[in-house]
Amino acid sequence: MDLLYTTHRKSNFVTHTLAETHQNFELFCAASSCNVLAFTTASELTEQSPIQSWGFHIYVVDLNTPWFPYKVTSSKYPISTLEWDVLGRFLLVGDRNGNVQLFTQKDNLLSEWKPLYSVRFPGENIIAAAFFHNGRRMALQTDKKDQYLYLEKFHKAKFIASVRQFGGVPVEGVLVVSATGMLGAFIIPAESNANIQKIQEPIQLTPVTESLGVTRNFYTTASICYSRNGSLMVAVGNGDTKSANSSMIQCFRITIKKNTDKLEINSTALPSFFLAEGLGKDLKDLRVMHVKWVFTEDADSLIVASNHAGGGSFVEQWELTEESTPIHKLLQSNKNEVFKTLLWISKNQYRYNTRVMKICTTRLNFLNCSFIYLAMSDNSIHCLQRDTFKRLTCANIVSIRDPNDHSNKQIRLGVKIGAIDISHLGHLFIALDTFGQLYVHRCNFMCQDQLGTPALIVQTVNLLEYCLVTGFDCLDILLTLKIQILDNVLERLTENFHRQPSNVQQYYYVNFLTMKIALYRLSISGQQKAHDLSNLLILHSILIAFKSLLRPSDLTSHEKGPAENLAMVLSESVPDVDKVLLNLEAKDFTMERSTLQSLQQLIQWVADLALNILAKLPENRAFMSKSQGYDISKDIVALNSIRELLVMIRIWGLLNPQCLPVFSRSADNLDILLTLFRLLTKLSLNPNEPDDLLLDECCLLPNQVLIPQLQFVPSRTMIASPLLPHISLPVMCDYGVENEALKFCPEVPIVEGGLSNDNVIDSVMYLQLGRRPPSLRRCTRCGSCSSVISVAKTAAMKAWEQRWIDKCRCNGFWRLEVA
Repeated sequence: MDLLYTTHRKSNFVTHTLAETHQNFELFCAASSCNVLAFTTASELTEQSPIQSWGFHIYVVDLNTPWFPYKVTSSKYPISTLEWDVLGRFLLVGDRNGNVQLFTQKDNLLSEWKPLYSVRFPGENIIAAAFFHNGRRMALQTDKKDQYLYLEKFHKAKFIASVRQFGGVPVEGVLVVSATGMLGAFIIPAESNANIQKIQEPIQLTPVTESLGVTRNFYTTASICYSRNGSLMVAVGNGDTKSANSSMIQCFRITIKKNTDKLEINSTALPSFFLAEGLGKDLKDLRVMHVKWVFTEDADSLIVASNHAGGGSFVEQWELTEESTPIHKLLQSNKNEVFKTLLWISKNQYRYNTRVMKICTTRLNFLNCSFIYLAMSDNSIHCLQRDTFKRLTCANIVSIRDPNDHSNKQIRLGVKIGAIDISHLGHLFIALDTFGQLYVHRCNFMCQDQLGTPALIVQTVNLLEYCLVTGFDCLDILLTLKIQILDNVLERLTENFHRQPSNVQQYYYVNFLTMKIALYRLSISGQQKAHDLSNLLILHSILIAFKSLLRPSDLTSHEKGPAENLAMVLSESVPDVDKVLLNLEAKDFTMERSTLQSLQQLIQWVADLALNILAKLPENRAFMSKSQGYDISKDIVALNSIRELLVMIRIWGLLNPQCLPVFSRSADNLDILLTLFRLLTKLSLNPNEPDDLLLDECCLLPNQVLIPQLQFVPSRTMIASPLLPHISLPVMCDYGVENEALKFCPEVPIVEGGLSNDNVIDSVMYLQLGRRPPSLRRCTRCGSCSSVISVAKTAAMKAWEQRWIDKCRCNGFWRLEVA
C-alpha cells in the first residue's frame, strides 16, 4: 500500500481549539461507485480562519481532481452517517437529531448540489443507513476467469431485491437504524431525471418506523448488509462502558414489504454472542467500538473492533456456522436424526497496543483480493488479509509529509485520522484527517505482486471487463495500472471484445470505446490514438442520432428501413455519391427544413473529420511502421459510417441547402462532398495499404480546400495524467490549486474538448462560444467544456443534448466554471 497523493489546506492557521472539538463528534467519508468521495469537515475548506466557520460541513470531490472540493451543505447538527446509493446518484446524510436528507447534483453539475428528499425522525440519532438492494448482482466465475466470452465469465448471481412491488420490480428506498433501536424506512419516489432537476425545494417523505428488538435498547454502532433472499441483516453493539451489555453483539433479520403505497417492517432476532465467548477471553473490560459485515452482500461473517482497559485494541472475526447436535435415540423420530443450530464462532483475531478508531472493508469479494483496514489512535493504518487476519502493511499519516515544507509545525502535531474508506473496486484507500485533508493510497499491489506478468494482464483485463459490464467507474484501476503492461492490456481487452457475439458488442460498444480512450490517455504516446477513438465515439453517436430521425414512407415493409437500405446500397462500393442516390427512396429521408438547419454544426463536424482523415493519410502512411494501436483511417467501420452520413447529407442538402457544410475552396465549381465520398470509398476498399494514386489525390486535397482544425485542449491537469509514472510519489496537492507537476500539454495539436484559435468550442453542440464565455461546464476527466445554457431549438438537437446532459462523453462529471 503506497501513498498516491495527499490534499492539504493551503492556508496556515492555528487549530488547537478546533482539534479538541473532534472529541465530541465523528468525521465520515464515503466513496461512490463513480469514484466521487463525500466527506465531512469541522470547518469550511475555503475559509482562512476555521474557528469562524466551525460547524458540520459536507464536501464532495472527484478522486481524479482532488484539489477541487465542492460543498454539498452545512448541517446544524453533527453528521452521524454518510452513504451513497449503488449508482452514485443519491448522497444520504443523517445527523444526530433525526434528520435524513437525500442530495443529488443540481443541473447535473458535480460542483452544485441540492436536497431532493427529506425525512424526519425527531430526537433520534441515526447511526446506520442503507439503500434497498435492487436485486442485480454481477459476479465473476472464478473457474471461468480465463474465458473470453462475457456471458460465460460473468453471471448474474441469484439475489432478490430488498423490496418488490407488482411484477417483482425493485423499489428504491432507504432503511435507517437509530441509537435507540428504532428502524425507519421510506420509499424514494420514481422520478425521471428531468423531473428531479425541476424540484427546487426538498420533498418531505413519510417514513415507517418499527422497533429493532422486542424492547428498545441503546446502541452506539450498527452495520447493515443484504442477504440473498431479499432481507436485510443488522448487527448492533453497545460500546457504552456503563452498559451491562457493552460486550454483546446482537443480530436481526429485517424484512420489508410494500402493501399498496405503504411499507411494512418486520424484525426477527438472530443468534447473538458475547465477546467473552471468543478469542479475547483473557482481555478485561472489552468495549465494542465498531461492528462491520465483511461484505455488504454476505451475512455470514462479521468483524468486531473493540478496545480494552489496557489501552489496546482487539479485532475479531466471527462467522455464522451451523452446528449439529446428536439426539438421544429415544427422542429420535428418524434414524440418525440431529438437531441443527446456528452459532457464531470466533475465527481470527488481531491485537494492537493502541485503540482502534475506524474500520472499513472491501466491498467486493473479487479475485480473492479482500482486505480489512483499521485506523488506530496513533495515526497508523493497518491492512489485514480477510481470511487469515495477517497484517500485510502498515502506514502512518504523520510521517507522510513534504520534506521541503517547514511551515507551521503546530498543525502537524494536531493531525489525527478522522475517517477512512475504500473505493468501490477496492484499489484506492482514502484516509481523512481531522483538518479535512485527504490521503489516498494505492492498495491493489498486494494482489499483483504475487502474480507474473501474464497473470497480471489477465487479472487487469478481468477487472476492466467487470467495469464494462456493470457500468462502474474504472478510475481506481487506471491509477493502479502498471504502465509497462498497458499495451498488452489494450490488446487483450480489444481482442476479447471483438470475439463477443454481435449483439453483446453492440450493447457495450460505447462503454468499450470510452474505456479504451481512458487507457490510451494514460501514456504520452497514446494521445493521438485516444483522439482518434474519441472521434470514432462522436461519429458513432452522430450516426445513431441521424438514423433515428429516418422514418420509412412505406410502413408495410417491417424488415428493412431507410438505414438498412442505405447500408445495403453502400456495400456495392459505388464511388459516385450521386449514383448512390438513384438507388434510394428520397421520400424516406425527408425531414423538416428547421430540423435540418439545426443539424448543421454536426454535419459540419462530419465533413471536417473526413477532410482531416484524408489530408493526414499520406503522413500517417509514411510512419506506418512506427505507429501501433488504433488508427481511424484504418477502421473500415468508421470509414463506412462517414460514407453513410455523407449520403444523408447529400440528400438533405437538396431539401435545405443551408444545412450543408461550409468549405473554403480554391475553385467555386469544386464539389467537396463528391470528392470526399469518392476518396473515402477508395480508402475503404483497402484501408491498410492504400494505393499511390489515392495518396497523391490526398496530397492535393489541402491545395483544393482549407483543412479545418478540430477542437483541442491545450493542457489538462488530473491525477490520471500521463506524467504520473514519471514523477515522485506522493503527489502533494492543495485545495483550490491545480498541481503543476501533473499539467500535461500534449504534443499532438488535435485533442478533444476546448480551445481553437483562442475561441472556446462547445464539445457537445460544436458551436463557438467566444474567447471568454461568462460560464461553462468543464469535464473533470478530459477537460472538455460545454455551455451551461441550452441552445437546442428542435427536438432532434434536444435529444442530442440529452445524450451528454449528465456526463461528458468520456464518462467524466461536469463542473461549473465561472470566468
